[in-house]
Amino acid sequence: MNRTQTESYIDALNPRVFTYIQYADYADRYPTHTVHEFPQAFYDEMRTASAGLFHIFCKAAQVLQNAPDDFARAMDLPRELLPYLRIPNAFGLPTWLSRFDFVLDEKGHIRMVEINADTPCFIVESFYANGVAAAYHGRRDPNAGARAQLRDFLTRIHNQLAAPIADLKRQMLTHRPFVFSCFDDYPEDLATTRFLMEQMQEGVPHGDIRFRSFYEMEIDARGIPLTDNSYASALYRLHPMEILIDERTADGEPLGAMFLDLYQEGCFALMNPPEAILLQNKSFMALVHALAASEQFFTPDECALVRRYLVPSYFEDDFDALGDGRYIRKEIWGREGRNVRVVQKHFNEHTTAFEKKIDYADEVICRESRAAMYQDFVRQPRFVHTVDSGTTDGCLTLSCFMLFDTPSAVGARFSPAEIAGTEAYFVPLVITE
Repeated sequence: MNRTQTESYIDALNPRVFTYIQYADYADRYPTHTVHEFPQAFYDEMRTASAGLFHIFCKAAQVLQNAPDDFARAMDLPRELLPYLRIPNAFGLPTWLSRFDFVLDEKGHIRMVEINADTPCFIVESFYANGVAAAYHGRRDPNAGARAQLRDFLTRIHNQLAAPIADLKRQMLTHRPFVFSCFDDYPEDLATTRFLMEQMQEGVPHGDIRFRSFYEMEIDARGIPLTDNSYASALYRLHPMEILIDERTADGEPLGAMFLDLYQEGCFALMNPPEAILLQNKSFMALVHALAASEQFFTPDECALVRRYLVPSYFEDDFDALGDGRYIRKEIWGREGRNVRVVQKHFNEHTTAFEKKIDYADEVICRESRAAMYQDFVRQPRFVHTVDSGTTDGCLTLSCFMLFDTPSAVGARFSPAEIAGTEAYFVPLVITE
């Protein structure tokens, strides 16, 4: 297939918004040419399941916050982070912007396998590009209205954390900067950060909303100084908290701890708050599964929802007691499918049936994990989609974003492998007519 001769919705995407259409040295562009359809009821179910699971995950987060530090350490949470995970935040939720990921089982039912509660990406694809593709094909967009919903969400955050303060004596407003930040040499992170910043700017056209690269970020005794001698009132950071906590200055000082000390002192607010790391930790799903299995913490309806949607998940220490079968082993802090293995267990022995190898592994930023968790292996149906080089078959990973506790945009990635990694394509979703 010659991309110069085949026009598609990809040509209608704004390359200034979706800057990573052609990514790295991949032969194919990132979006598929084709779209994937589901009935409206399917998207309704995914959103309802996400809202229910979010409520359950927040309840479980309180358990972890109230548990002794030894329990958190057993889940490989960095010791240095523990003092900052119990600080009340402006909205009373452990994460404000999150993304649930689902796969389909052989019966076509959705099963939740991941949550990105700390630094979710795939935002440009879901809140912007999906609508462009649907319009191009003349199909109904399951995310109609989601971008306005995102704008309202960000406006609410701005008005709570960075609304200007009126000085009645001098009859002037003192602006409080809201800063968006990431490492600006990583295209997806930069595009995601700027997209969110621009949505907030549209919602708050007179706000002081600006971008600053993490490479230029500084801190002092008052907080985060900016170039005009003002200080950031709030910071959106697209940088994993489990990485930030270990970072040091050129002089060897604990930069991450110094940064979070300023947060604890109220010098600035953070989006997402530090406690989002509790849900980001992959063994958190094992905690939720164990609490539901005990039937003593969640309500009967909540336990039923966990059984229906959350793929059974287990702590590493419980693996030997599991029955025969196939399981997926995931490192606690793994990202983009890094070091994921499918393990075949038979009696007291287990062998690696498959190990995920990802492209550009050295570019995936993640913390080295000292522990892992296991999930039941879900055999997935395969679908066919068209990419630049032709047709290919693969599996879907479906996502639903949460804005606070409200479900919003949905999205899909398409991977030739059953475990999606950096090679996955973006495939737009439409509603079955």
